[in-house]
Amino acid sequence: MFTNQSSLIINQAFSSSVALHEPVIPHNQSSLITMALAVQGVQDIIGYTFADPYLVREAISAAGSIVSAGTRRFPNGNKRLAILGDTVLQLALAEDWYAGTEPRATYDRIRQRIASNNNLYSVGLANNLDAFVNLAGGGHTVSPVTMAATVEAIIGAVYLDSNNMDSVKAVMHTLDLTTASLA
Repeated sequence: MFTNQSSLIINQAFSSSVALHEPVIPHNQSSLITMALAVQGVQDIIGYTFADPYLVREAISAAGSIVSAGTRRFPNGNKRLAILGDTVLQLALAEDWYAGTEPRATYDRIRQRIASNNNLYSVGLANNLDAFVNLAGGGHTVSPVTMAATVEAIIGAVYLDSNNMDSVKAVMHTLDLTTASLA
């Protein structure tokens, strides 16, 4: 994994850059350390540790960015994970609705409010996930659509990594993507 020197550099970069979200890293190790910091930062925020950290890298790579992670290549950034994550998010909401007695209209309202791009954008910003998004072309501002897609992609990544809806729901709870947030 990392040598002691790499771990020291990561710790120094992370502790000196948390408020700025811009790590100061020696050029010869910047790519590896930047990825490690981003993966760890996202894991810390969502409260889930990935067995496959490359899923995080894919999830935080905006559409249009070309990403390689290990032997995998993602020419469309997080688009595929975002589609999966949108579906998983709606499944989790439907499972919770199904367990209750509320009418269908209640589910529709819950889904529209929690899974909307506006809400996902707000949730991403509130949890500082924008600090870790890898934008195509090296941009600096995360658009609402990109942030929403990134939140969906993170949910998709958790689902693929865990193959467990309980893990997905725990991350949703951590990010405040639950019916309790509607109250």
